[in-house]
Amino acid sequence: MTSSIETLQLQVRHENLDARLSGIAEQMERAGDAVHAAKMRDLIQKLTSGEFSIAFCGHFSAGKSTMINTLLGADILPSSPIPTSANVVKIRGGESFARAYLTDGDYLEFDVAKDLEKIKNYAVDGTTVESIEIAHPSDLLAPNLSVMDTPGIDSTDDAHKVATESALHLADVVIYVMDYNHVQSELNFSFTKTLKDRGKPVYLVVNQIDKHMDFELSFDDYRDSVIEGFGNWGIEPDGLFFTTLHEPDHEENMFEALQEKIGELFAGRDALLVNSIVSSAAYLIDEHRKVQAAANAEKRGDLQAQLDAVENADELLATAEAAREQLQALQAAPLDLQERLKKEINSLLDNAKITPFQTTELAGHYLKSRKPGFKAGFLASARKTQAEIESRLQALHADLAEKVKANIDWHIRELLVKVPEGFGIRDEAYAKSVYDHFHVSFDLDFLAGVVKEGGLSSDEYMYQYAKDLSAEVKQLYRQEASRFAERAVEIANAQAEERGAQLREQLAAADSLLGAQQALADLEAVEKDYTARLLRVLTGEEGK
Repeated sequence: MTSSIETLQLQVRHENLDARLSGIAEQMERAGDAVHAAKMRDLIQKLTSGEFSIAFCGHFSAGKSTMINTLLGADILPSSPIPTSANVVKIRGGESFARAYLTDGDYLEFDVAKDLEKIKNYAVDGTTVESIEIAHPSDLLAPNLSVMDTPGIDSTDDAHKVATESALHLADVVIYVMDYNHVQSELNFSFTKTLKDRGKPVYLVVNQIDKHMDFELSFDDYRDSVIEGFGNWGIEPDGLFFTTLHEPDHEENMFEALQEKIGELFAGRDALLVNSIVSSAAYLIDEHRKVQAAANAEKRGDLQAQLDAVENADELLATAEAAREQLQALQAAPLDLQERLKKEINSLLDNAKITPFQTTELAGHYLKSRKPGFKAGFLASARKTQAEIESRLQALHADLAEKVKANIDWHIRELLVKVPEGFGIRDEAYAKSVYDHFHVSFDLDFLAGVVKEGGLSSDEYMYQYAKDLSAEVKQLYRQEASRFAERAVEIANAQAEERGAQLREQLAAADSLLGAQQALADLEAVEKDYTARLLRVLTGEEGK
């Protein structure tokens, strides 16, 4: 996060920064986050006043108070540790005074020289006292420069943690003081990494190096171990100082270098101040994001629980599209089957040759017997003539029936069973009914009824009669086949409804899962976009 904070600092437009911070604070308030809105307004006040602050942090008994006194050249702070202190003590330049700011908004004033013990007592009170401010004439501190002494970070008291956080919130630079014997602690590493991630300039001070014993370890090796320890955590401090206040002439003492660095920081405070405010604002925006995420936690939890409740979620989603396509195909199948059966039946009947040459000749032979004045012989009786007519008709009927059986009967039964099977319709009862009950019959009267009396005068009429006869027989088959086709479509509809219900249930579960995923993604996107917009307001990109 440190590199992103540094990039942000370079991107920020400095003009109208106070107005943009105010806009962010208002947005936080509208979102119901009064805490971070108030902290954002603290930054506005800091920007307006131009106060530059250096916070001293570290463990209890690391020597922070003594170091501050030495830097200021006055015993302003008690040099003995106050392990129960729950407040930040701010010391700034100016005419001497001391104030204890109370949680009810009031404050008490003290004489620094006379009331130091009272100040110590109020420093213990984390319930009614919010902070302590001391002004003292100093060559180091101008009126708009300050240093802050914070409670030990190793405290388990929540009030101490709140106090330290309030100091870090407004600190432009952090000087982290450690006891020589307690440098390699996880708390030191994690705390300083957090500070760096927040974009704070951090200077490490290893104090009380007079405790070092060369016979145990060379100082160079000790220094290297400190650098390595912080490096292993990915921490690159802005400076590292080894100091002792008990042995000013110690050959490794860097206290004077620390004094010079603090002087340089105060001298270059203008640029540091704006960068500090920007990084603190960015940190507040990120903390505000966490508040918003927490506000959505219940909704997010419900959505996640909905996702977690589905055991085969991945499989369900992976097969959802296939199920959707299958449902669409299933819904279209009955109509497709109907169209396919109609097409196949028509194709079969249209191409069936049931009146070939032989049958046509028999038809012509029969038609001759139907002509007016036909006799079976020169002296044949009417009975004999009628018998001849019936004989010729029976011959035609027998031949036509044979042709129909060979070219239509078996084929159309197979078609009525196999085509539905191609659509997944495998119904034994239906197939049995086709093979057992599909039946088309035509008798002698049917053949005789097809004859058009007006055509008997022409010998060529037999060809038209054969064509008409074929069409009439095929129409009988078309009607019977349509009856079975309708039954096949009914079965397809029933199976589609049954299987469709299963698929719709599967898709409903998948859609619900997808809906929860999308809602969760939308929630995260809204939070991300909201945070990104606040950052654009901070940099000045929003509203250009």
